[in-house]
Amino acid sequence: MSVNGIGTRDYMGESYEERLSKITDKNAANAFRAAYANKMAGAKDYISTISKAYNTGRVGATNFVDAFPMYDVITHVGNADISSGNWQRNDFPFWEYFNKNTSADALNDWKPVGANPPQTRSDLQRNYSSIGSGRIAILIPESLQQKMDADPAYARKIMAKVQEWKEDYDRWDNTVAASYGANVAEFQAGKSYVFDLDEEGNVRNCTVTSPGRITGPTKEEQEQFEAEQAEKRRRRVKYIQILEEGAEKRKIQEQENLRLYQEHLLKHALLQQ
Repeated sequence: MSVNGIGTRDYMGESYEERLSKITDKNAANAFRAAYANKMAGAKDYISTISKAYNTGRVGATNFVDAFPMYDVITHVGNADISSGNWQRNDFPFWEYFNKNTSADALNDWKPVGANPPQTRSDLQRNYSSIGSGRIAILIPESLQQKMDADPAYARKIMAKVQEWKEDYDRWDNTVAASYGANVAEFQAGKSYVFDLDEEGNVRNCTVTSPGRITGPTKEEQEQFEAEQAEKRRRRVKYIQILEEGAEKRKIQEQENLRLYQEHLLKHALLQQ
C-alpha cells in the first residue's frame, strides 16, 4: 500500500532502514524510532498532532500556497543544480531563496571556500536570523511545474507527497526537540524550510531553520548538552529547559499543551472566516 507514491513503511521518501542508517546521533536515532513507531500506529499524541496540523492544506490543493496555508510560501520555478555536498555546508547561502527575486538556478555556480564553518559563526547566525519563522521556499523544476499545470490531479499528488515528507520530518524533528525539553508548539512554529524538488516531486535537498540557526543538535551542541546535564545546569542556546520531571508530570503537561494548542487552532480558524 502506498500514499501518493510514498510507501506507508517509508519515512521521508526512504525505507525505514535507509533513513535510520544515515542518523549518527544516538539521541536523534532514538527519536526517529519513536516517531516512526507513532506514524505506523497512527498515534494521536501531542507531537504527532502538531506535526500534522502544520502539514494539512486546503482541500484539493494544487499549489504549494494552498498546500501549506500555515506558512508564507515562495516558489521558484527553474532548473536548480546544487550538489548535496554544497547544500549541506553551513555557509551555503540557502537564505537567498527566501528573496522572491532570486531564481531557482541562482546558486548553481556557488563554490565553497575552505573547510565547512561552524553554524555559530556570527555572519551565518545573522543570515539564519534574517529568514524569520513560518516560511517555506520551494525550488520546482520547470518540467515538474509544466506537468502540474497540465494535470490538476497530478498536482494534488505532488502536494500530498511533499506534505507527507514534511510531516514525517517534523514528527521526527519535534520528537528530538521534546527530548531536550523544548516546547514543541513554539519549536514547530519557529521553523522555516527550503525544499529542492526533483522532477518527480521528491525532496532532493532540504534545509530547516529556526531563528538564528539550523535545527537539530550539532556535535558542539550535543557536547554542551552532556556537560550541562552532568552539572545539572539548565542552560541551552536552543533547548532552554532540560526536563527532569517524572513521566506522569510530563503526560499532564502534554495534555495541557495540546488543549492550549487546539484552542489556538480554533481561534485561527475563526479569524479566517
